[in-house]
Amino acid sequence: RELGSLGAAAGALREASPAGANVAGIDGGMNLLSERLVRDAERLGGKLVTRYDVIALDRDPRRPGWMVIQRQPTNGDKTAVARGELLVMAADGPTSVRLMGSHMTDAQNYTPRSGPRIALATLVLDCPALDDAPRGTGVLVSDDVHDVRAKALTHSSAKWDWVAREAGEHRHVVRLSYGRMTPKGAGPSPEVTLEDRHLISLALGDASALLGVPIAPEQLVGADVVRWHAALPRTDAGHTARVTGFRRALTEIPDAVAVGAWLSGTGLAAVVTDTRQQVRSLLARHGYDVTGT
Repeated sequence: RELGSLGAAAGALREASPAGANVAGIDGGMNLLSERLVRDAERLGGKLVTRYDVIALDRDPRRPGWMVIQRQPTNGDKTAVARGELLVMAADGPTSVRLMGSHMTDAQNYTPRSGPRIALATLVLDCPALDDAPRGTGVLVSDDVHDVRAKALTHSSAKWDWVAREAGEHRHVVRLSYGRMTPKGAGPSPEVTLEDRHLISLALGDASALLGVPIAPEQLVGADVVRWHAALPRTDAGHTARVTGFRRALTEIPDAVAVGAWLSGTGLAAVVTDTRQQVRSLLARHGYDVTGT
């Protein structure tokens, strides 16, 4: 009543909230989650094999189950075979369909379109002018903006308290995202093909423009670039039908399931919930006790 409307009251509450209050996170970063999952898997007897490409899936001729054919590009394309009773395919859509194709009916009909290649440039800046978080926790950039190549900026030290504490006084962490959706067959956005040093230079200029604060190269304390290939599906008009068809066809294979954002939808909540359901169903079908899972 004091402010005259529900919208005004909501705005007042939002202004009073700390930056990033509507975003959950983990103190120390999401990497702690993956590290904990690795430790738990190893504690339970799991073996994690990294730096291999899976090039094929085949049936084990000696016993029921699967053979995963792997190649190690960093070791002269050395190959290896992993065997298992059950298969959980956790990969992007095109890879999942390609690997499962010879074991499914009409698999090629379910191949989703690949999403854009993405590059994330993180900048650590000594910049007191950012202390007031001039753009709040971040900015989404319209396709109609042509003087900035980034599609989004996150002011990480304004969004998460633990980042601000680690950064220290007058030091700020900002992350810029590159890699817009391009027309089919057009190739990736040109900025994601830049070398790291050139992308960091571009990000510095984009950050200055988006934040409305001059940022000189000497204010850059450190930087890092992370690149993602096929991290997200291209959810066009036929995507839901392809997902439904793929999962229906996969029921022909009782000892395998597929999981991932291209099937469940994006976001940890969607992916984790769907993965639990799929794995629980797979284990139950094969006589495993799923109580408490």
